[in-house]
Amino acid sequence: MKITLHKKIAAYFGYEFTRINNNIYQNQTLHTIELINRHNIDLVIDVGANMGQFTIDLRNAGYSGQIISFEPLIECYKHLQSIADDKWHIENYALGDSNATETINISHKTVFSSILNTNEFGRSNFSDSIKVVKKETIIIKRLDDVICELIDGIDKKKIFIKLDTQGYDNHVMLGAKNTLTHAHLLQTEVSCKAIYENTPPFYETLKKLSISGFNITGIFPLSRDKTSMELLEFDCLLVRTTN
Repeated sequence: MKITLHKKIAAYFGYEFTRINNNIYQNQTLHTIELINRHNIDLVIDVGANMGQFTIDLRNAGYSGQIISFEPLIECYKHLQSIADDKWHIENYALGDSNATETINISHKTVFSSILNTNEFGRSNFSDSIKVVKKETIIIKRLDDVICELIDGIDKKKIFIKLDTQGYDNHVMLGAKNTLTHAHLLQTEVSCKAIYENTPPFYETLKKLSISGFNITGIFPLSRDKTSMELLEFDCLLVRTTN
């Protein structure tokens, strides 16, 4: 096999060139933007925005429509405010199945922060990344109770709901039953091997989504057991059925 000069140079310095994956069924961002375009999505509801990674990827991929992000951590919320554009609105509270005040565990890497407690497996598999360094008191609201205050004519919108709440997605969906009926697309983080306490098994989550009228379009692995290589979590993209 012919090895080109640029590959030899990269290998000398310990690097390797890889071809960018342009397959819409294998590249999550391309898959997502393809779904958004096919379904003419004009509103993205970003639940668990963290530092804005998801929205930034959408903007870079060409989505210019309206986005509402929900992020309870004050540090992340302030960052989002500093980078948001005119069509990107930020709310500083969490979503769930009740209107309440709760304590959230803030991990060393904020992407692991959760209302739920980490279990022993999660602590051993993610070590310092998931370690709780402090806690904050946050407000939780039901999406069904706030959506009409944020958006006029919700029934006329073509909605994509993205959930990433570290084991809490099921609670968010319970508080968003009416809003979900208007959603054309849905993304949720599904757990195969729980790293947080009281996380529902993946088969229950997928069954509920199917009953709610969604079919899977893509599964994208997020993390694996360091020892067994078992899949721990994946992002699941779904589309509302048409039959």
